[in-house]
Amino acid sequence: MKKDKGFEICYWNLSYRRKFIRTLWITPFTIFACLLVWHVYHSKILTVGYSIIITVVGVIQAIYTYRKWKNELLE
Repeated sequence: MKKDKGFEICYWNLSYRRKFIRTLWITPFTIFACLLVWHVYHSKILTVGYSIIITVVGVIQAIYTYRKWKNELLE
């Protein structure tokens, strides 16, 4: 059984509910990372490219973990 309470450093030891929550908590840091790329490189193309990639991956991860969490509840 995956860990659903308490502190856990390893992502793969978490339940899907906790993975979903961690994915949501990472969102502000991804926004900061996109702003940091713009600040360092001053390139709109690079910033937009990284922002799109990070956003798409984050949304896919959030949808996947949410669906797995809901399927876990039904079992």
